[in-house]
Amino acid sequence: MINRVNTDSPILPAHKGRGIKRWLVGIAMLFGIVVVGCSQGSYPVDIFYEQHYQQSYKSHEPPRLIGVAGAVAFYPAAASVVTNSGADLYLVNCQVCHGADAKGTGPVLNKMQDVYGYTPIVDPNITTRPISFIAARLASNTRPLGPTSVMPPFGKLLSADERMAIAEYVGSLPK
Repeated sequence: MINRVNTDSPILPAHKGRGIKRWLVGIAMLFGIVVVGCSQGSYPVDIFYEQHYQQSYKSHEPPRLIGVAGAVAFYPAAASVVTNSGADLYLVNCQVCHGADAKGTGPVLNKMQDVYGYTPIVDPNITTRPISFIAARLASNTRPLGPTSVMPPFGKLLSADERMAIAEYVGSLPK
């Protein structure tokens, strides 16, 4: 009896079919790992990005090392945006809510009032407040106007000199 093997059959032998399945499963797993690894939110800085890129944090950075006197830089050094003057510190930390005139006309506070129906606990016009009152509110480590207010605490963010500079700047604005 002669066994004949039909070589024209389109069906693959069983061992070749398993190899292709393994290869496809491996590719699918690799693709899944890449998709999960590259998805948005997997990097911790993406979650709290606003805390890492504020210019006000520049004052908390350690001093830069000064290069050798005769050294030549490959690129021009970037000019500092924050000068720690009261006006610059107010611009970075306060203007978005209190406005350029410190009378509560900032875009963020306006949006919270118009869109979300927020009602300020106290008058957001801070030009009428004494300098010592403003400095005391900025020194708070918890929400300075209570737990239902939206004003963040600046006690840990700003030094005593920076808080006083902001208070003096607000005191110098027209009432």
